[in-house]
Amino acid sequence: MTELFWLLYSAGYLIFAIIFLFIANKLFDRLTPYSIKTHLTEKDNAAVGLLLSGFMLGITAVLCGVLAGDTPEKPDWESFSKDLIPILIYGSLGLLMLFVAGILNDKIVLRRFSNQEEIVTNQNSAVGIIMAATYIGSGLIIAGSISGGLDIRCVISTFLIAQCGFIIFGLVYQLVTRYDDQKEIGQNKNLAAGIGFSGNLIAFSMILMKGLTVDVELTVAWDLADRLLHMLYYGIAGSLLLVILRFITDRVFLPGGRISEEVVKDKNLNAGYIEATLAISVGAILFFCL
Repeated sequence: MTELFWLLYSAGYLIFAIIFLFIANKLFDRLTPYSIKTHLTEKDNAAVGLLLSGFMLGITAVLCGVLAGDTPEKPDWESFSKDLIPILIYGSLGLLMLFVAGILNDKIVLRRFSNQEEIVTNQNSAVGIIMAATYIGSGLIIAGSISGGLDIRCVISTFLIAQCGFIIFGLVYQLVTRYDDQKEIGQNKNLAAGIGFSGNLIAFSMILMKGLTVDVELTVAWDLADRLLHMLYYGIAGSLLLVILRFITDRVFLPGGRISEEVVKDKNLNAGYIEATLAISVGAILFFCL
């Protein structure tokens, strides 16, 4: 019977998560100045599909951060109802923070053109996949802030600082590439460049998430300053390692050519895949090793 109770207990959280994802999807549709349904089904706009997929994955990451925590000793209605109120509060806060992050990312990361115009009017998948990656990245950051936070003030503070670091990394990445990212992504609709950029954004957000996550033994002992120093260490180490990896990847990992040349001259998707894969691989390794 115990296994059955645990199954029902888990099913309750699954139902909550599905309802939350449905509400988030509806809110995203309402807050966009264009019809998501029209672009997905009638216009077959892949850029909008990428954007929505990234948003939903970002929300899923937020939910994982909200639902992560101590498991009760026994699965009963009292434990479920007791946990549901803070889950609703932090889930709603996480959703709000993801919308705020979406606005910041939209205005700053690719700032030389209108992302909305590129995605909606020009059906630019290169912009779509980058904006999707920013939602995923910000979702991971929010998950780390919630799971490692003491209270709402701590969660908001760590999120805002980590989100600024995420945006700064996006700008730094554009400085270290051997080509004009925004020209390739916006004017040339270069999906290979967008894929490589997206992989690096997700990789850095994974590292920031690890920096925001605090061990159970240190949850009470560490104050906000300790958490920020912990995140700063991971952010600096991660950004340096990813920048170094970018130079190594450009020269070593694509047989017979440089990734930057393949991205710009041939718009070679394989070059984008390799760069993104290596960046995310390193991000995952650092998540478990640092």
